[in-house]
Amino acid sequence: MKNNTELSERNKTGPVGAVVLENEYVIISHDEATSLLLLKWKRQITLEERQKIFLWAYGFSKTENIKNWLIDDEAIYIITPEEKAWVTNIWTKLVANSGIEKIAVVTTDNFPNLQANASFTTSAQEKYRQHGTTEHEVFTEYHLAYQWLLEGY
Repeated sequence: MKNNTELSERNKTGPVGAVVLENEYVIISHDEATSLLLLKWKRQITLEERQKIFLWAYGFSKTENIKNWLIDDEAIYIITPEEKAWVTNIWTKLVANSGIEKIAVVTTDNFPNLQANASFTTSAQEKYRQHGTTEHEVFTEYHLAYQWLLEGY
């Protein structure tokens, strides 16, 4: 499923399972055993980059029946108002019919970042519940995110 020259997909062992897509700003890997997709941002991203990757991962998740996402936002320091609006108003509706059950976001424990994004997180959680059954939580530690995602597996 190659997507022109910007996206390169591979089948090698990654941070979690096999790397299915890698470019200059993200690495995505898939662990079939736990139905887990890991999106790890390599740097600060733009709205267009977030949209492009989320939409690609959405399609991949539907094709592969992926139930759980882990989004590593540790390289992200600013989420723009436009990104927040897109995630809250568009993305949450799209995910409602995807089969994705849980989305965990791992972020830094930098208090200003956590504080700045608290209302965004709450709004997104409310929209996920309003549109479907996808659960969304934010963590500052990987092991807690994995534990939450893999409950029942």
